[in-house]
Amino acid sequence: MSIFRRRREAAEPVAPSTPSPARMPDWQPVHGGAGQPSGPAPYYVAGMPSLHPDDTDGAAPDAGQDTSHADAPAPRWGEAEPTHTPAPEVEPEPAALAAPPQVPADAGVDDPSIDPTTEHPVEKPVEQVAPVSRGGRNMPIATLVGVSLLALVVVAAWWHPLAFAALVVLFSLAAVIEWRSVLAKQARRVPLVPVALATAGFVVATWSYGTEGLVVALMAGLAGTVAWRVVDERIENTLADSLAAMLTLLWIPFLASFLVLLVMAEDGWHRVMIVILAVAGSDTGGLFAGMLFGKHPMAPRVSPKKTWEGFAGGLVLGTAAAAVAAYYFYDGDWWIGAIVGVACGLAAVLGDLAESAVKRDIQVKDMSSLLPGHGGIMDRIDSLLLAAPVAFVAFAVLTRIS
Repeated sequence: MSIFRRRREAAEPVAPSTPSPARMPDWQPVHGGAGQPSGPAPYYVAGMPSLHPDDTDGAAPDAGQDTSHADAPAPRWGEAEPTHTPAPEVEPEPAALAAPPQVPADAGVDDPSIDPTTEHPVEKPVEQVAPVSRGGRNMPIATLVGVSLLALVVVAAWWHPLAFAALVVLFSLAAVIEWRSVLAKQARRVPLVPVALATAGFVVATWSYGTEGLVVALMAGLAGTVAWRVVDERIENTLADSLAAMLTLLWIPFLASFLVLLVMAEDGWHRVMIVILAVAGSDTGGLFAGMLFGKHPMAPRVSPKKTWEGFAGGLVLGTAAAAVAAYYFYDGDWWIGAIVGVACGLAAVLGDLAESAVKRDIQVKDMSSLLPGHGGIMDRIDSLLLAAPVAFVAFAVLTRIS
């Protein structure tokens, strides 16, 4: 064969054939060259820009086309085309071999006995029980009990100041025991022995040394109660129990001792009578005025049944009762009773609302059922406790003025 014929055959396109894998033609370049056929390069990969516009090998595959072997290089000339083996389907990982759940780093650190979990967050307070409405009590029985208590207190103050002081001690001890029982249901332990001794000590110190004795007794009572709690060989809730005991002393025997200061004056039983009439009138007037005209709640979250109309009616009746008593006791100076009556009426309402707020917080309706128609001792003397120091200050100011 002539050299021209060999050149012409080399220039003509030759149909691709599969040469024997044992031997490649000597003229076939490995990496392409001038003698390479016009087809795609041996290392042409699908998706690369094609040098031949008519070639559709580089077109983007259809959406349904399998492209799992698109990145595989094309076989060299003389090599067998590799067969595509589909990738095995990966079965979902069993639940047992799944990744363990994320556990907080401080899990199991807090001891429930030391830091118990709160079932209800602060943002959603526990649904609380409203105190029982005094408008729903048995009025005949409540009236009989109220009049009997009023007569007992007035007779004791008129008979002898010491008898009245003894009555204050008895009522204070009963209220302390009642309040202590209520706190026990809330997991608060108030030591009875030091609190009872301090209650009696307040009255004795007040009777013996007046206001100075009351202040000294208060300091000693608070310190002694806390010291008793510290040596009680219990660590749990020391702060909470100590604060509960201190509140007990401040709320009941300390405020009640101002009644003893009132009865120790020269006109002691007059003063006590005016205060009791002002408080009782405020309570009674507020009850009936609220039942007849009450429309605007005064403190719906604390005491839903207490209205501004009832507050006005109670203030008017209490002031009037105190003014009438002062008119007879102080030779026509009714204005003394009016001023004390207004002060005691305001204090009585605040004392009643304070106890209602406490009862809402600890979710009880009545402190006890000792007094039929009234509830417990605290339910009866809550207004009087706060009115006593206010009346003492009012009488002291009026005495200096007159």
